[in-house]
Amino acid sequence: MFIDPEEESDIVSNLKSCICLVLQLVIIYFLYWVFFIPLDRVRQLEEVGWNHLRHKRLWKQKIQMSRSLRKSGKYPRPFPNGWFVLAESRDVGVADVQQVDALGKNFAVYRGKSGKVFVTDAYCPHMGANLCSGGRVENDCIKCPFHSWAFNGESGECESVPYSNSNIPKNAKLKTYLSLEQNNLIYVWHHNQDEEPTWFPELIDEINNKSWIYQGRSEYYVNCHIQEIPENGADSPHLNSVHFTGIVGGGEPGKLKEYFTQFFSTHAWEAGWEPTDRAHISRVRLCHSMKLFNKIQLFNLKLEAFQIGPASVHLHFNSMLGRGVMIQSILPVKPLVQKLVHTFYTERTWLPPYGKLVLLGESIHLERDIRVWNSKVFLGSPVLVKEDAPILKFRRWYSQFYTDNHIKSIELDW
Repeated sequence: MFIDPEEESDIVSNLKSCICLVLQLVIIYFLYWVFFIPLDRVRQLEEVGWNHLRHKRLWKQKIQMSRSLRKSGKYPRPFPNGWFVLAESRDVGVADVQQVDALGKNFAVYRGKSGKVFVTDAYCPHMGANLCSGGRVENDCIKCPFHSWAFNGESGECESVPYSNSNIPKNAKLKTYLSLEQNNLIYVWHHNQDEEPTWFPELIDEINNKSWIYQGRSEYYVNCHIQEIPENGADSPHLNSVHFTGIVGGGEPGKLKEYFTQFFSTHAWEAGWEPTDRAHISRVRLCHSMKLFNKIQLFNLKLEAFQIGPASVHLHFNSMLGRGVMIQSILPVKPLVQKLVHTFYTERTWLPPYGKLVLLGESIHLERDIRVWNSKVFLGSPVLVKEDAPILKFRRWYSQFYTDNHIKSIELDW
């Protein structure tokens, strides 16, 4: 078949135009993502910390087996007393109902028509229907999807039974939980003996008055007891072992990556943990420096992290582009499964690409910790040296969040 040279030239020209158009669209989308879309890095439980099993066949089953066969050890109670982040404000719109399963409970989290957030038990006391599965919000009440009983989100009292003319039973009451919304997060109070709170989460004014901007978030699921995550703050010797290699080595660097990347970039750390004059808050002072080619110091950053209760950390820092804060929130989904979220806010002087880079770097370092947490066992009486003294001090401080110092064996029923 003969093709006219002019037609062939037109086809080639049109093909080049299409390719150029596609490339332009890809570049435009990439630039739009870099500058206007906050980072949202989410990793499931099997995605991080299991590289030592990935070379094997049926690796997902190997991970499951490794988790179930791990030495159980003696753990503190799985759910300490304190405030826990159930959801982020942006995820619960007006009249939205979300189910959150955590702390050994099933919660219904919803936002009333007034804009206020309520946290209740997920199950209707009438016939046990799940309020999150088809439940509707009416004013500040939640209506059961089964028989349309309506419950006040504040008191839990039943306000209407649409098909009945008789008096509403006095025990027709939905269990409610003390909650509050601040820092663009929704907190719930949990106490094993239902005592009232003696302290509250710290308010970050710059987030609540919207003078700082949201740069993004990361979300991970970790296979460990909740205490092991904040305990890292008092374990300063681990920093130069786990976090020495540059972030170009990734979250789970092997021997070759560690060997070659150390010639390009390395990290150095100094840290100190201490309690504060407020019983429920402790502090970590951290100095983080990074070198290129073991000679050029790229930055020397001083940070201050506040552990607030058993499950929250506010990491404050100054950089060449201004101030910022990273909020770490831990939510026990199961006794040995934690939802670990970091939300990141900065002054408006921060360029979004730099904000993404910082959050990505933090995520890579976090994945190196997760690799350890996923497979370690908690030791109630570890063998320590003098330099490990802050770990014991931390454990004494953290023990205040348990109803007692009860140590138990947790069944690994996956």
